[in-house]
Amino acid sequence: MTTVQPRASIDVDTRSVTRTVRVAAKPDAVWRAISEPEHVAGWFGDACETDDGGPFAVGTRGRLHFEGYGWVPFEVTRVEQGRLLAYRWGRSPEKPERMTEAEFTLEPDHDGTYLTVHETGFTGDTDEALRAALDGNREGWDGELDELVEYIESRAW
Repeated sequence: MTTVQPRASIDVDTRSVTRTVRVAAKPDAVWRAISEPEHVAGWFGDACETDDGGPFAVGTRGRLHFEGYGWVPFEVTRVEQGRLLAYRWGRSPEKPERMTEAEFTLEPDHDGTYLTVHETGFTGDTDEALRAALDGNREGWDGELDELVEYIESRAW
């Protein structure tokens, strides 16, 4: 059963967005949902493709599709199997300084898993632009991680 989860928070000083949710599933199920393209597409945007068609590994490149936004490229930067996954993503791969890095950390908790997303690297030409980017992704992680919890908890893994 899904419970009310804490909302994402922003830190203007570190230019980051963070959210932790508890999923009523073992870490293996959460790991599959965040690292296998067919599962990522079930909760994050509406499509996920990797260049090699396989699960996320260091160096994997791919793209996520979001209705109303189009395709967003990503590249996996770190993997600690079953515990940590990070990738750089954004709409400006030709300007890497405009991409952010989203890090997913899994922590087992009895019959469930705590999942924390920490996204860093936000920029803005003005303080207002930076704040808008942070606020937009904070709202995004609120919605997307709620979808992730529902996606995982509604399946038999």
